[in-house]
Amino acid sequence: MRLRTRILLAFLPLVALLTALGTIGFAQLDRTGTRIDAILEENYASVQAMFRLNEALERMDSSFQFALSGRTPEKEAEARNQFEAHWRAFEEQFRIEESNVTIHPDEDELVTRLRILKDDYRRRGVRFFAPSRAPTGRHTDYEGASGDPGLLGTFREIKVVSGEILRINQQSMERARDDARHTARRALIGFGISLGALVALVFGIAWYLLRKILGPIRAVTEAAQAIGGSGQLDREVPVFGRDELGQLAQSFNAMTAQLRVYRRSNLDRMVRAQRTAQATIDSFSDPILVVEPGGRVELANPPAQGLLGVAPAGSDTGPMWQPPDPLRVPLADALQAQRAYQPEGFDQVVSFRAAGEERTYLPQIRPIRSPEGDTLGAAVVLNDVTRFRLLDQFKSDLVATVSHELKTPLTSVRLAVHVLLEETVGPLTPKQTELLLDARDGSERLLALIDQLLALARLQRPRDETTFTPADPAELLRHAAEEVRSRATDKHVELALTENEPAPPVAVDATRIGQALGNILNNAITYTAPGGRITLAAGSAADGRVVLTIADTGVGIPAEYLPHVFDRFFRIPGQSDEAGTGLGLAIVKEVVTAHRGEVTCVSEPGKGTTFRITLPAWDERTGAHHDH
Repeated sequence: MRLRTRILLAFLPLVALLTALGTIGFAQLDRTGTRIDAILEENYASVQAMFRLNEALERMDSSFQFALSGRTPEKEAEARNQFEAHWRAFEEQFRIEESNVTIHPDEDELVTRLRILKDDYRRRGVRFFAPSRAPTGRHTDYEGASGDPGLLGTFREIKVVSGEILRINQQSMERARDDARHTARRALIGFGISLGALVALVFGIAWYLLRKILGPIRAVTEAAQAIGGSGQLDREVPVFGRDELGQLAQSFNAMTAQLRVYRRSNLDRMVRAQRTAQATIDSFSDPILVVEPGGRVELANPPAQGLLGVAPAGSDTGPMWQPPDPLRVPLADALQAQRAYQPEGFDQVVSFRAAGEERTYLPQIRPIRSPEGDTLGAAVVLNDVTRFRLLDQFKSDLVATVSHELKTPLTSVRLAVHVLLEETVGPLTPKQTELLLDARDGSERLLALIDQLLALARLQRPRDETTFTPADPAELLRHAAEEVRSRATDKHVELALTENEPAPPVAVDATRIGQALGNILNNAITYTAPGGRITLAAGSAADGRVVLTIADTGVGIPAEYLPHVFDRFFRIPGQSDEAGTGLGLAIVKEVVTAHRGEVTCVSEPGKGTTFRITLPAWDERTGAHHDH
């Protein structure tokens, strides 16, 4: 049987009881109302007739008294007319009562008596107003004599009889009222009993529906909660019948069966994918690990497990990985802000002791995102650069040693060339002078190259050799501008220092940062035509750091060369005959990096170039730079 049919059949007795209760109540009310209307219609007409009859009777009695008190024919005629007029009203009310006699046994007898008294009262009144009647006779007619009640006595008897008729009809109306009350009370009691039965029936139907409908629904709900809460896909719902609820239970069980199949296949795919991912990172010799958003290690290859002492947690409740200090902030940025960390220089390496020796690694941290852009974790790769760092250190030491060893004889050669050009040891021929000038220029360029190589070698020493002190950014720019002002003046290039809002002090090595600013300014002078302008400005960045800006109106840098301007020995082809060694901007990059800062270059050919150096502000609390 269908669920809808069950519900309809369950409510059918309720509908039948409501219909019966309504029908009985309506019939009872209609019967009571009809009876009350009939009684009221009969008795009310009699009551009203008696009231009006007594009123007309009193008026006729007044006409008799008026006639007795008057001695003139006019008053007598007026009294006679008053009597006749009220008699007609009296007669009319009597006919109404006579035609409306109720079933009360005494009322018919009273009406008969009232008819006799009425006729007698009429006869006496006519005799009273007879023209030949003497005044003394009228007094006797009104007041009566021995054995004769007269008009006054008849008046009183009529009042008594009409009062009795009035009392009988009023009592009938009161009985009708009482009967209506009793009928209403019985109807109310019956309605209350019926209502109680109806409530009991409603509760019975509700209990039946709750048991038949909510029972299966509760079973489905509990199974769904078990599946959603603890993943109990083996939970099945009992099938209670073949109605809609039974079909729901069958469909639910079929769905859980499909989910079990899907979970098994999906679990197999996940296990296979995890094994593939683990095998993939295991194939690399460098340490690799994958960190969950909560900080727990999800995957780690054997080199990472051996080097860092970590292992995949295998659950969400495992211990969190505590990365080395240099990796704490980059890892947090990758997990929270999806910011990749890919250092480029050996100054950002991390060192670990493994197998009894010190190993150096260049870390890379990349966020792992879902297709929707949510953070799934971060991949940490430690590239072993121990050998490359040793080679780089050897190269730097070799360059520094060779440069230092070459500088002394080169200085002697340069001094000898200058002495010869001054002709203190004898005159020179034009050809000799030309050769010596070429030798002087070559030695000057070679000496400048050696100085820059030595400066670069010094910058590549450990960072803790750099001494940071607070300095005013505007003063740094002003000092650097003064160092190159004579060269700018010779080339007719304007140097302008823009006065902005005061920036906070920066944490710098004044000598090295001055060298970096000087290199940028010398480049700007070299590539700015006479009449051009170089603008220097200092300001605060949104993150609290300080920005030093140097903008020129020079020839600019083509877009394809911008990524290489800070490379060593890089020179833009065919731009200037004054091009140097290609180490100036590389030194700028090293200096700024040593200060934990950033340097960027923006340029547009024909419009000029802008360099921006961003440096940490001085932290008064710690007496060092303050990174944001």
